Amino acid sequence: MSFLLLRPQAKCHSSVTAFKAAGLDAVACGLIDTQLDPQALATLPQKIASLSANTLVIVTSTVAAQQCVKLAELWPGNQAFFAVGQSTADILQQANFATTVPADARSEGLLALSQLQQVSGKHLVIIKGFGGRELLADTLTARGAQVSEWELYQRVNVANPLSTHQWHEEQIQCIIATSGEVIEAAFNAFSAAWLKTKLWIVVSPRTADIAKQHGVSQINISENASDQALINSAKLMSAAN
Repeated sequence: MSFLLLRPQAKCHSSVTAFKAAGLDAVACGLIDTQLDPQALATLPQKIASLSANTLVIVTSTVAAQQCVKLAELWPGNQAFFAVGQSTADILQQANFATTVPADARSEGLLALSQLQQVSGKHLVIIKGFGGRELLADTLTARGAQVSEWELYQRVNVANPLSTHQWHEEQIQCIIATSGEVIEAAFNAFSAAWLKTKLWIVVSPRTADIAKQHGVSQINISENASDQALINSAKLMSAAN
C-alpha cells in the first residue's frame, strides 16, 4: 500500500524517512508552511517577563516551543509547562523546562490531565498559531481558568507544494493528514473527487469531522500526529487492505 503523507513542509522529509525505515511506501507533500509574526515576537519578551511563577503555560507546537526556549532566561523560575505532542515536549525538556506531556499527545489528551481539571481562578497561557487549538481555550475557560492566547505564527498554504519525490494519483491508496489546516489545503490543491475515493488516516475526532465535511467516508483515527503513531496506523491499514 502506498501512502501520501500531508503535513507541514518542515516535517515532510523526517516523516518519510521514518516511514521508509518502518518498511512503508510513502511520499510526503508539504501543503502548508509556517510564517512567524514579527509583531507578536517583538512583544513576547515583555509578556514572558510579566508572568508570575504559578502561571501554567501550554505550548501547542514545535514552532511555539522553539520561540519559548530562545527566551529561556526570561521565564520565571519553576514555571509549569504542558506540551501538545512529544516533539514539542522534547524541545522544551532539552532546554530544561519542566514539561508535562500526556500519553495521548493531542489537545484532548492534555485536557484529560489531572493538573488541568481544577483550574478555576488560575492563569493559563496558550502559546500557539493564529486560529488554532480553540478546544483548549474554550474548555479551560469553561473550567474557570483565566486564559491568555499568545499567537506567534500562522499556517499558510504553499503556492507550489513540493513533494519528497515524484508521484501520481493512481499510485496512492491512503492519505494521511496531520491537521485540519492540512485537510483544507488538500482540497484546495487536489481534485476533491479523487480525495474522496481514498482511505484516510487523520489524528483526532476533530480532524475526522473536517474530512467528513468534505465528503471523505473511509477514515481511521491515529493516536496522535507523531511519526510512530502514524506508522502504527498505516501498518494496521495495510494489514486490513
